[in-house]
Amino acid sequence: GGDADLCALGWVAAEAARDFAPDPTDRPFFQPGSMAPVDARAYANLAGAAPGRTLLDPMCGTGGLPLEAGLVGADAVACDAQAKMADGARRNFRAYLADDADAPSPDWHVARGDATALPLPDDAVDGVAFDAPYGRQSKIARHELADLVAGALAEAARVAPRAVLIADRDWRGPARDAGWTVDAAFERRVHRSLTRHVLVLRREADAGGEADPADISPDADGSLPDRE
Repeated sequence: GGDADLCALGWVAAEAARDFAPDPTDRPFFQPGSMAPVDARAYANLAGAAPGRTLLDPMCGTGGLPLEAGLVGADAVACDAQAKMADGARRNFRAYLADDADAPSPDWHVARGDATALPLPDDAVDGVAFDAPYGRQSKIARHELADLVAGALAEAARVAPRAVLIADRDWRGPARDAGWTVDAAFERRVHRSLTRHVLVLRREADAGGEADPADISPDADGSLPDRE
């Protein structure tokens, strides 16, 4: 049985990149709860990471998300409220974004900083992407979680026209209050006790007055949806 006599020919129109950073446990600096490289790459892409663009992660943790942005050619800017995290992210960047004579790496910068008071001018970057603290597993410096996320969203709207927020709950209300239009919202199941809520955001001033589109979900194979 089957289609043994059928032959199909064609051209490759697109091919998935597999040049991710190593798994978080194999990097110089690791902390529990670090995001898988394939997910970090997807969120960086949704935020607009590309050669010639600059992506900021104001809550970088171990640096996995901006690291993937750097690996696709974007300039990466990362900061974290904890000195330990900023130092660790810097170690990971040095390991995987070091200049190569054949393929010079994009610029990258890591600093200790407060996501609600970024030391950056208005419209300093092309996109922002961050994984908000999940409360029980993360230390939140000087802020209640709701205040931290609201403040970070407001600062993101000041420094960039687009953003991606990843969290353990739905922050659409605070995102709209901070001046964002919700371009897309979907859930990404990680394991039994964690489902990530993902918001793809455009600054209202850049949204052209369009209404929020219907929520979207990951594709049937578990991959994240394609977005421009």
